[in-house]
Amino acid sequence: MSVRNFILGVINCSKVSDVNDILSQYATEAKDTPSYIYFSKQPIDTNNISNDVIFFKITAENDTLLNKQVENLINDLNNLKTDYVLRDEKTGEFLVTVKYGGQVAIKFDNVKFLKKDTYKKIDGLKYTNTKYGYCKGFKPNFRPLEGKSAKNLEILPEIIYITSDSEENLLKLSDYVSKKVKEIDPNLETEFKWFFR
Repeated sequence: MSVRNFILGVINCSKVSDVNDILSQYATEAKDTPSYIYFSKQPIDTNNISNDVIFFKITAENDTLLNKQVENLINDLNNLKTDYVLRDEKTGEFLVTVKYGGQVAIKFDNVKFLKKDTYKKIDGLKYTNTKYGYCKGFKPNFRPLEGKSAKNLEILPEIIYITSDSEENLLKLSDYVSKKVKEIDPNLETEFKWFFR
């Protein structure tokens, strides 16, 4: 008997149900898990995020049949027309990955006063879908109180993960997010970092 364990990260949360329907045809065991457990080290309030990483196992009589099942699974997932990350849990090998991904870090270094609803507006950005691509982000467990001075506070950056179908659109999405952040507070700074290129 051949067994392989996989981790599947779904970029577009609305596709999780469709992905699970496909996995049910191949996986002997599957478990939805919030993605921060696998992709982030920051403490997260699990009540505010959806389960968008799936740990699953495929078994077959031999390696040849197992590899064929994995190939068929990938073909079926590709037909969903959504980006995803598929990783072999044992080897760490990425079998499929989003073509273009990155993150926009929102920094508070120049913020002297935390305006009311700053975090609410930032959280709204974390679930933005545009013609350029998708945004994704999580709420940390700790944030300083708004409506107070930010002087002498060390405020951790807020992270927005972005993904797109082309390098050009990813850069446009990064610019879009950065402009929206400046609308929230012109003193907020943003920094873009590539994940996949």
